[in-house]
Amino acid sequence: MNFNAAVEAHVVHEPLVEVRERPVQRCFVCVHGEIPIGGMRPVTANGRSIVVARLSDGSYRAVANTCPREAARMSDGKVERMWHGDEVGEHRQNGRCVIICPWHNFEFDLDTGRSACETDRMRLKTYRVAIEGGNVAVYV
Repeated sequence: MNFNAAVEAHVVHEPLVEVRERPVQRCFVCVHGEIPIGGMRPVTANGRSIVVARLSDGSYRAVANTCPREAARMSDGKVERMWHGDEVGEHRQNGRCVIICPWHNFEFDLDTGRSACETDRMRLKTYRVAIEGGNVAVYV
């Protein structure tokens, strides 16, 4: 018996298990304008702990309320514009905003959820937000 036949003889074929994603639900979390510009509000939507932030342009972003590093509540942190620099000692802000972990000052981009310093390793779950009928809706 060749190697492939021997391996095939030991493979157990089990029926495929159907993986179903949870359907997306719209959850109204507050009235538009209730969260002040630059402010945040922790909410529970569809059983998930989320923080909703209102940016300086009046738009909203929603991300998981738990820091992936050591589980700090992100709603205890702050929101500010992301700082950039091409050279040592150069600092300027751009239009993107970050939420900052209150324990370790880790920054997460509110549009992508990615960590500003470890973009491939740490990330917050992001959620779609819409204004509907004067209310802020988060799709979870």
